[in-house]
Amino acid sequence: MEGSVSGSTTVTHKEIVAWATALVPFLREKAAETENRRSMLPEVYDRLNEAGLLGITLAPGLGGLGMGLPTHLEAVMETARGCGSTAWLHSLIGNQNYLVGWYPPQAQNEVRAAGGSLFTCLVMGATITADKAEGGVRLTGSWPYVSGVDQANWLMLSAHDPDNPKRNLTCLIPKSSVSVKDDWYCFGMKGTGSKTVSLDDEFVPDHRVLCFREAEQNGIPGSAINDGLLYKTSPNSTVFAFVVAAPAVGLAQCAIEAYRDRLKSRTNARMPSAQSEWASSQQRLGRARTQCDIAKATVLESAHKLMKQLEAGQRISAEDRIRYRMAMVEIVRLCSELVYDLFCDAGTGVMMDDSGLQRAFRDIHVLRSHFVILPEFATENAGRIQLGLDPTGPFV
Repeated sequence: MEGSVSGSTTVTHKEIVAWATALVPFLREKAAETENRRSMLPEVYDRLNEAGLLGITLAPGLGGLGMGLPTHLEAVMETARGCGSTAWLHSLIGNQNYLVGWYPPQAQNEVRAAGGSLFTCLVMGATITADKAEGGVRLTGSWPYVSGVDQANWLMLSAHDPDNPKRNLTCLIPKSSVSVKDDWYCFGMKGTGSKTVSLDDEFVPDHRVLCFREAEQNGIPGSAINDGLLYKTSPNSTVFAFVVAAPAVGLAQCAIEAYRDRLKSRTNARMPSAQSEWASSQQRLGRARTQCDIAKATVLESAHKLMKQLEAGQRISAEDRIRYRMAMVEIVRLCSELVYDLFCDAGTGVMMDDSGLQRAFRDIHVLRSHFVILPEFATENAGRIQLGLDPTGPFV
């Protein structure tokens, strides 16, 4: 698939992935500083933005490339080889940017008029209920885990519909409206800046309020001005499971590379030989490489299949959604267990703060805790559909 830069220069999938690959040494060099800052570094943001990596799936009318999901996922896998925190933001913000293209034209015009490269945070799973207001709603409350809020210029924050608590509204809000609490002190993914934001009686006009589920089922308002599959029809919760899984694959690749380097250099007077000569470690390395290759292929092949279904005009069934999500849950499990196994075999040296393997270990275990890829709901539904039972729980 090809994309367009400023409506003129055409770029390809291969070029985008190559640009992400070229950034890996730079991101590794900046990984420790990113963790210490607990937020994306300005120079890292600039490099990602200059390469177009934050706008892969963003609608061209909003300054993006308008490319497909597989391109975004493969590029994220590459940036995760350099820095898990950076790749997490790359993956999430890239996904959330395309969803701005779902809002009515009036909202998109406001985003465009505000200027700047789009960097959109999203928090779903409403914990508050909006208040009724003429021509819109009012929001008061707090939203935790707003990844990338330091760099954001727009946020999408969810709230329950005051007339129907089961209806989830997602409100598009300028960054200038929110207060940010600096509370992101975490075991891993330290550099994502996933802080808490608050609003105090913020008015949000109707054209910046959207129920994603209804838009998916009944028609996406932004499709009136945006061409491209992702702005006309897309199972956004299913897509989000892919978006969470992609950094896990890249972190597994990062861990394999760090483990391989560790094997080549690890030796001491009490060891019978260099660790590179240990059959058990050779077996771990060989198994890990194959498992990671399988994980990468599964994510990308599944994403291509999903895009082909959308191209054919198919509505993604509940059964397909459950299978896609279950596959991503298993990919994250496989990758995190792979990283754990390598970490435990690599010796005390990788416990140090400057170890890339240690950082990958911490990052992938924080990633695995994300609600969208918790196995409990996914595995239950994967079994229920085989038994002819209706699915239950979220993300169906």
